[in-house]
Amino acid sequence: MPIPVPVELAPGTPSGGFLASAGSLPDGWTRGVSFADVACLTPVVMGECPTADDLKPAQRVGSSTFQPVSLITAVECTAMGDFDSATIAGAALDSTREFALARELLTAEASTRDANPSRGGNPSLVGSATDLGTSASIVSALACLEQTMGNAVGGSGGYIFAGLDMLVFMKDAGVIWRDGARWRTPSGKTVIFSAGFDGRAPGSTTAPTAGDPLYLYASAGLWAGVGSRAVFSDVNRAVNTSTSRTEDVALAAFSECSTYAVAASDATAC
Repeated sequence: MPIPVPVELAPGTPSGGFLASAGSLPDGWTRGVSFADVACLTPVVMGECPTADDLKPAQRVGSSTFQPVSLITAVECTAMGDFDSATIAGAALDSTREFALARELLTAEASTRDANPSRGGNPSLVGSATDLGTSASIVSALACLEQTMGNAVGGSGGYIFAGLDMLVFMKDAGVIWRDGARWRTPSGKTVIFSAGFDGRAPGSTTAPTAGDPLYLYASAGLWAGVGSRAVFSDVNRAVNTSTSRTEDVALAAFSECSTYAVAASDATAC
């Protein structure tokens, strides 16, 4: 297995959906990336003449490693007619890859299943998040998430991750606003809505069932990219079928040290 690229990940400039809102990955990211997670380094305020007992202990900086995954769409069509299975597969992957990458960021299921046993899979939101519990309303849930994130990262910003059902609840509650192609919280954090974020609880391996409170997730940093595409096609003349398999290499990474989740009792799964 190739050695991940050691990198410094700069904050991104959000401009839209999952991929557009994430920060850019460095050259060579298809080998994987390892980076120092500095999101939780916060300052201390000291008086004019501090004593040794007042000096702030050094904060230990953790490191995170993320490996790429493959996003795959395979299509079988009849070979009789004008069906172009490669074009169909490519278009389907173009329209669904953000969903797939969001779900992988949430669960890390693919990287865990396919990983070298000695290394394990990528970090995931459900595996890394500190559970802040269930608030009485979506307003109080977001308020808790905003303040907790602010305390952890010294007010330096971050991202909120939520499902499309949560978009409806948050918009109805008036806690998000539209900034061009982006949704934002009252403090200005970018909110990324995707069906890939299904509202499951931290540590859960399954989607929520009807009536379960939906979870919001938050992290100080998000970086993502989609790389080269491979297309494999074959025609089976025995049964007159055309099969195409389209693959994109992709990677999504987040700041583990500042990942939180909170649920709202008035925002539930259907």
